[in-house]
Amino acid sequence: MNQKIYNSFGDKVFQAINYIILTVVTLTCLLPMLHVLALSLSDSVSATANKVLFIPKGFNLAAYQTMFSNPIFLNSFFVSVFRTVVGTAINVFVTILAAYPLSKENSELRGRKLISLFFIIPMMISGGLIPNYLLVNKLGMIDSIWALIIPGCLPIGNVVMMMNFFRGINKSILEAAYIDGANEFSILTRVVLPLSTASIATITLFQMVGHWNDWFAATIYINDNRKWPLQTLLRQMLKSIDISTFGAETISQLRMLSDRSFRGAMIIFATIPILCVYPFMQKHFVAGITIGSVKE
Repeated sequence: MNQKIYNSFGDKVFQAINYIILTVVTLTCLLPMLHVLALSLSDSVSATANKVLFIPKGFNLAAYQTMFSNPIFLNSFFVSVFRTVVGTAINVFVTILAAYPLSKENSELRGRKLISLFFIIPMMISGGLIPNYLLVNKLGMIDSIWALIIPGCLPIGNVVMMMNFFRGINKSILEAAYIDGANEFSILTRVVLPLSTASIATITLFQMVGHWNDWFAATIYINDNRKWPLQTLLRQMLKSIDISTFGAETISQLRMLSDRSFRGAMIIFATIPILCVYPFMQKHFVAGITIGSVKE
């Protein structure tokens, strides 16, 4: 017989407080983006007069048309896309190659503890900005997109997470593969990786967001603004709009726009692509974080 569960008064109060807190947090994240979007779609008079809140005033697409008419924006967008796609692929590939051997027992991999220290010590003690710059300079990667990808190609935190996940795979599955004559490469590609979809999706999302949002590395390693990723260009434009990068027709359009509308359009343009990726990986995200963070 089914019994109906009644919540006590204290439980109802607790749930109500939770809903209120979650609603406030959601609005805190959502409303600023709605304001920026409305600002980017408003005319210069309304934007300058601070009349725009969450609904566009004098709806127009002039800010986006002006932005897309400047080739440097599209060039920076493709630089960011290349960095995100190639950088993430290299990160995930190198992370898996490092994590799989480290997931073995000491009897299976000689010197495993020493190798683990080789990875952990750099995570705890960083060389610093100046040594990193000197290294990148000596490698000839200044003003190269590879300066934004290669130095951080092995994120140790992701290695630890993947290593713990690999250790959680049932040993009997791996032993069955060994009995069937599979080598380590076959076991990794045909057994381990198909079972690790959630964790791989998680570290992939981490790296994609990290590459897409990073602006600091390009300010250090890239001197040519034509090679800047989108976030670096956005930061520089938010500080001061360099009209020398625009054509004569675009400059005349820019003078008729509010700086706030133009900057709002840049923020939306830089934010939407990565937001479109997240829904496709969301179902794996929580599972990957939970499984990879527990060590048996």
